[in-house]
This record gives sequence, C-alpha cells and structure tokens, in this order.
Amino acid sequence: MKRDFKSISSKNYDVIVIGGGIVGSGIARDLTLRGLDTLLLEKEDFGSGTTSRSTRLAHGGLRYMAQLDFGLVRQDLSEREILLRIAPHLVHPLSFLIPIPTTFLNVEMALGTTLYDILSYDKTLPNHKFYGRNKTLEIEPGLKVRNLQGSYLYYDCEIPLTERLNFETALSAHEGGATVVNHARVTNTLREGNRITGVEVKDEITGEVLQAKGKMVVNAAGHWVDIVKRMIFTNKPEYLRRTKGIHIVIPQVSEHALVLFSPIDGRLFFVIPWEGFSLVGTTDTDYTENLDAIFATKADVDYVLEGLHMAYPDVKVDDIYYTYAGLRSLAIKPGKSASNTSRNHELIDHSKRDNIDGLVSILGGKITAYRAVARDAADLVCKKMGVKVPCTTGVKSLPGAPALDKKELDMLAKQSGISIDAVNNLVQIYGSRTSEVLSLTKADPKGGQAISPGGPDIIAQIWHAANSEICRTVGDFMLRRSMVGLRKDQGMDAINIVAREMKNVLGWNSDEETRQIEAYKSVAALGLRFKNP
Repeated sequence: MKRDFKSISSKNYDVIVIGGGIVGSGIARDLTLRGLDTLLLEKEDFGSGTTSRSTRLAHGGLRYMAQLDFGLVRQDLSEREILLRIAPHLVHPLSFLIPIPTTFLNVEMALGTTLYDILSYDKTLPNHKFYGRNKTLEIEPGLKVRNLQGSYLYYDCEIPLTERLNFETALSAHEGGATVVNHARVTNTLREGNRITGVEVKDEITGEVLQAKGKMVVNAAGHWVDIVKRMIFTNKPEYLRRTKGIHIVIPQVSEHALVLFSPIDGRLFFVIPWEGFSLVGTTDTDYTENLDAIFATKADVDYVLEGLHMAYPDVKVDDIYYTYAGLRSLAIKPGKSASNTSRNHELIDHSKRDNIDGLVSILGGKITAYRAVARDAADLVCKKMGVKVPCTTGVKSLPGAPALDKKELDMLAKQSGISIDAVNNLVQIYGSRTSEVLSLTKADPKGGQAISPGGPDIIAQIWHAANSEICRTVGDFMLRRSMVGLRKDQGMDAINIVAREMKNVLGWNSDEETRQIEAYKSVAALGLRFKNP
C-alpha cells in the first residue's frame, strides 16, 4: 500500500469519500467492491478521530433496550455477528457481568437480558445466565458492590484495536482498486452550477494543493461533517449534535467486563479488561469546543471514578495511567438529552434537500454498525448513479482474516526465532498477515529487536508500517499501526526509537525527526490534561 497524493488529480473518479474514519473507510470499501472508482481522503490518519476513542466494543447496546429502540439493537446484534465472521482476528467474544444490588434492577435485567437473547436469535454466542451472590464473588472476588444480590452474565464482543479494524477496512478498499490517501485535508469543494464536481485537497505532509474531480462526493467526515457542509452552504443550520465520551485507563481490576450504573445520573457505563488494563467509561456530555484537541477534564474523570467506586472503591485518581476522549456525531433531535439522542444514522441526499446534485452526507451511526451504515450510503450513491450491484461487504473478509490458532502461532514463533509474546502481539495486530512483518526480520535480524525494554513490539513493525501501511507520522505508528502508544506510559520509552527508524525509512532530516517527537508528545499530553485543570 503506497501513498500517492499527486495521483488524485489524474482522473475523474466515480466517487470521492471525505473522511477516513471507520464509516468513510467502510463506504470506500463497499463502493470499490461494487466496481466504482473511488477516492478516499482523510485529513489526518485513518481512525484518528472518534474510531480510536471508543469503548472498543461490538455490541447491540443493552442500554438502548430501555429506550425501546429495538430496531437499533437488532441491527447492531446482527452486525456484531458479521464482524465476527469477516474480522475474527480483530473482533472477539467477551463476557459481561451486571452486578445486581436491588430487586428492581434484578427484574429489569432479567427482562433485558432475556430480550437481548431473543433479538440476537441468530447469534453464535451463549445465552445469558444468572449467578447468585456467592458465585458472583467467586468469579469476581475483587467486586465490592454494596447489598450485592447476584449478577447477570451475558455476551457481546470486544474490538481491542478499533484502529486496526479501521485501517484494514481502508486497506481492503485499496486492494480493491480505490485510491486511499491520509494526511489529505479537503479545503474546499468544486462546483459547477448546482452540482458538486470535486474537492480541493491539501497534502498535510508537503503543503501541496491539488484538485480531485468526481461524479459524486460523500461527506463522511464524522464530527467534522458540518465543517465540510460550510464549504458549500453558508446559511444552513448545523446537522450535528456532538457529545463527548471519555475513558480512563487503570490497572486491571476485573476478569470480566462489567456493566455498572452511575450513582450521579443512572447512566450505564463499562469496566472492560483491555490489554492488561481496565478501560472504564464512558461519559455523554454536549461538546462545542475545539474539534481537534479533545480531552478529559477533571470533572469528567471525577464522574467516572464516582461510578467506579460503587464496585471498586479503592481506585484513586493516581492509579490512572492516561485518559482519552472522543466525540459522537449525532443527528440533531430537538428536546432530547445527550444520552437519549438516537444513535441511528441518517443519510442526506442534497439533491432533494438542497437542490445540490453530486453530494451525499452521512450523520450519526455506531462503530458496531459501521458496515451497515456504509452499505446504506453506498446503496444511495449507486441508486443515484444507476449502478445495480449488490453489497458484498458482509461476506468478504478483511485482509488480516482468518485468525490464527495457537498451533499456527507457535509455529511462527519457532520458525522466526522471535519470542512467543512478540509473535502473539503481531498476530493480534496483523492476523494472517503477520508473516509480512516476520519476513523483514529474516532479511535483517535487527527487525526482531524490541522497540522498548520488556515490550512485545519489534522494530520490523516500524519498517512495515512506513513502507507498506502509509504510516507517515510518529503518531500514526504509535497509536494506529501498533499498540505502542496505548501502553501505560503511552510509549514514551519508545518514541525516540520509532522516530529514528521512521527517519531512516522516510528520509526525514533531524529537524523533522525532532518535530515528529514533539508533535506526538503534545498528543499524548492530552491524555493527562485532567491533572492540570
């Protein structure tokens, strides 16, 4: 996979997709598989926005049952099963425990988990179970919920690396023939009369500005949708309500994922076992500030900790390794609170709403249902273009599938001479494409060296990312091509090695190497911003 910014002005594309998050990448993949010549543009890096700031779940959404949004729950449960099939190396079953301290919650969860099982009638996961108090404490001995009566166990799925799910979706689009470019910011739209005919794009790496022409433009820019809209309409109201969700990363406190309810407002939140840590969140508050520098405040963290203390009262603010924050992009529904605003997606056909041809916008949607959102958007685009090709994204696996089993993992470790921990880390990231990274260690044994002391990541991953995964910044690698920046010190012990190796591959000078290090430090600092309100 090569980055070729200059090529975007060389043809008239069938479709230009603005936004390389999970939805935009999904749309590009879907359209490409239907035979449309597609250009995918991302202003930063694939998944650098909301996709990488989620709770990392593929789930129906138990809390949407209380809102009686059964259609949304059913859709997402169905999409969960599809993700298990097309990306088994990235999506895994996960058991959830709901501690029960009151009779009312017992009745509510008995009904809720039963209906959840019914709505997921085609699932491959087990049905729910009820455990009494003793059994609950046997499987979660650290739980300190007052007046604990028992618990409900049910199943959903985790996506530990949503960043890789996003990247592989973009990679699949590229392998199908799409032109895929990151660090390519759309700065304006091209227009002929009442028709959008393309976009003006700035290369954020070189500063070069080019025009890309297309028969259709899809605005899938996530919480930047309104920014793109303003390039076309100067007097239209905002499409989106943006709400912030934050997570804290702490030492692992539970074996199972937990569902808890905030004592402040009753909102459901999760405690998720994640890469040896616990990921705790999330919040849901309206947001109107900087769209490119989102962070958890002290108030956000205090809210999460107060809820967590219902089950784990000994966790302190000093136990937090770091936080992250992202924005939900919700279609505006007047009179609704942040938490009660629908997570359903909406499509805008601007030829009907605004008498502007050649433009479609996507609002809302959840990561779990990204493929279905992309399918609906691609269906609309194809209908407008007279293309009658069905969607195949539900049956075509992503590039890293299938998952490797333990026997294959052990064989790779033996053949490569790399530690089993390092190979397991590679398999978790690359799936069946792990051999592409290991081949680099055979050509140069230096590639098998650890990036940081005691860590499982190896130098060959840096080479592979820079050469084959259009990784162009230290942040791209640390946060979205690997897990280095997701570890407890946010990769600070690895940053100099990563920058050095990327410098060697990409031909940076010393000034650029220093700039890249400082840029990553600034991003990582947002994760600790709550300590300095």
